[in-house]
Amino acid sequence: MSTKAVDLDLLNSFHPRSHFAGRSALLQAVKFFILAAVWISIVFVAAAGAGVTFAWVLPKLLIEVLPGMVGLDIELAIKISEILAYLAPTVTIATVIPVNAMFMVLCERKFLALLTMRIGPDKVGPNGFLQTFADAFKLLFKEDITPAGADKLLFTLAPALFFAPAMVVFLPLLSIASNNTGVFVTTDIDIGLIFMLGFVSLGTMSLVMGGWASNNKYSLMGGLRAAAQAISYEIPMVLAMIAMVLVSGSMNLVEISNGQIGGLMNWNIFGNGHLPKALNIFASFHGNAQEGFVSLLFAGLCVALFLIFIVASTAEVNRIPFDLPEAESELVSGFNTEYTGMKFALFFLAEYTNLFIASGIAVILFLGGSHLPISVAAEIQLYDMLSNFSVSLPVIGNLGGILSHLNIVWILTSVVLLLKIYSMFLVAIWIRATLPRLRQDQLMEFGWKYLIPLSLGIIFLVTLCLEYLG
Repeated sequence: MSTKAVDLDLLNSFHPRSHFAGRSALLQAVKFFILAAVWISIVFVAAAGAGVTFAWVLPKLLIEVLPGMVGLDIELAIKISEILAYLAPTVTIATVIPVNAMFMVLCERKFLALLTMRIGPDKVGPNGFLQTFADAFKLLFKEDITPAGADKLLFTLAPALFFAPAMVVFLPLLSIASNNTGVFVTTDIDIGLIFMLGFVSLGTMSLVMGGWASNNKYSLMGGLRAAAQAISYEIPMVLAMIAMVLVSGSMNLVEISNGQIGGLMNWNIFGNGHLPKALNIFASFHGNAQEGFVSLLFAGLCVALFLIFIVASTAEVNRIPFDLPEAESELVSGFNTEYTGMKFALFFLAEYTNLFIASGIAVILFLGGSHLPISVAAEIQLYDMLSNFSVSLPVIGNLGGILSHLNIVWILTSVVLLLKIYSMFLVAIWIRATLPRLRQDQLMEFGWKYLIPLSLGIIFLVTLCLEYLG
């Protein structure tokens, strides 16, 4: 019997062909979307539960319940409640990052399997629901090894320094998700884009640090590749962001998001409301043909900026086809080759959190942020209804007025933002399943010879279009 025949027989004994034949692609797609819906609900409930508990429930208990029950001094209760309230954003981030990363890992594995006609993990829990719990549990008990000859201090600091900026950069996203409700208004930063870019750039330093401190030539090469890649692709990414700042007139993420209210045609990717003017090209509309041409050009430039941002941000977070810093076929695992246990888990958490943040920035800059693709009047009416919402439960009623006149607009904005971000994440997985890895020289050539000049030319044309269109 040939080797090929033996391999096929082993494969058949492990997963019988009838097992594959009985699972249609449609069934697998339905199971995937059910799994994703359950996990997204868990992510939302975990984040919302942590935020509401610290921003509203605990302060309310401290001020209105405990002073009467245990004789707590009211001034002390107010001070403690204020401290708890201002901890809400930090607690929310600390809660959502690990839960979100577990979902993203499982989502990627299942969606990749769907795209490549495989089943994916399905043994731990129903349809593989608990697979990432098992993986995380395993990592917790892995031995923490420091290689001989490694710089122990820098080797230990690198994962923490890579993970810390990811947590900080998450803050401005909370202002949009929460619709600036309550204490979350503190996360609304006027220069939010600069704030995020400044902290994101720190991650590259930690990759170089980890690669050099590992005392491994493959790790060092991976770290140096990460630095070269970041320098090359940060430039077109920032240029695309600057163009959107020109379009929106602000660096505040909330203002950029709010500037796209009013439906799909008002989203920045479609020219921020200028695309319908392209109909003026046709004489039957008795409009200004020149204005119509400029509007069409402007909308096309915005689409091009969106694509440039997607390419550059994909390179920034080291995703296929730009995963040269890890490149398993060349560098074992690149900069994190020597890391085990929780140190490896921190790199893993930060990578998926950075991908989530990059998707969030793309959604805010180009895809309407937290706004629905409906008219301004319809969205305002929906917000008005949710800003004065009352709940009356059986037996307990409204808990003495606690559940009356609630502002729950933040639930809608959070869900809309989450769904858009996860949609962008699915696009990133689709790209991974479709494109092969570039060579190092191709990567650098594409960035410096094509992407950067193209970005500079587009931002110049965008400025001229904005000047003409007013």
